[in-house]
Amino acid sequence: MKAGLFLSGFTALTLLAACSSSVELRYYQLPQPAATTAAPVATAPVLYVEPVMVASFLNTNALILQTSSVELHKTTQHQWAEALDQQLQRLLVNGLQQALPGYRVTSQQPGSDAVRLLVQVEQFHGQQQGIALVSGRFHLLKGDKVQSQSFQLQLPQPEEGYPALVDTLGQGWQQSIAQFAAAVGSFAPVTHP
Repeated sequence: MKAGLFLSGFTALTLLAACSSSVELRYYQLPQPAATTAAPVATAPVLYVEPVMVASFLNTNALILQTSSVELHKTTQHQWAEALDQQLQRLLVNGLQQALPGYRVTSQQPGSDAVRLLVQVEQFHGQQQGIALVSGRFHLLKGDKVQSQSFQLQLPQPEEGYPALVDTLGQGWQQSIAQFAAAVGSFAPVTHP
């Protein structure tokens, strides 16, 4: 009797362990647009892109899903393949290089005469209703001149699922980069001699 009970308990534990270990992690990265950038001239003005700052709740490998107006869920099976702030930084520099060919866009600390761009991301997640949220603030600085603006997008996902969410977040980031580029162009227009 004891042996049968032991075997039943052992079988149940084995089944539970098998079920819990069969969770498949899925990894995502933001879409990478094709890069077609010509090298700017050496005398072009410098745009220094400071490291992108993300809200602390986004500073995780987990994708975030907002399930109510006050509740956020960190996914356990759906993870970023690379830190979100690093992905956003790389896409930002590459996107600005394409959008602003008259500038030397860099993420390396330049001299003091450069235009500086600082981006703070406050929302970069999905809502349970199928909406992707991308928002935050950006600041342009040159000498004593400072300009700050907010950016906010709510984009509907074309279909359900985390791949569609990641694609939609990527589209939102590209739209935000276009907004940053337009602001740089009006903040510090390139003058040709």
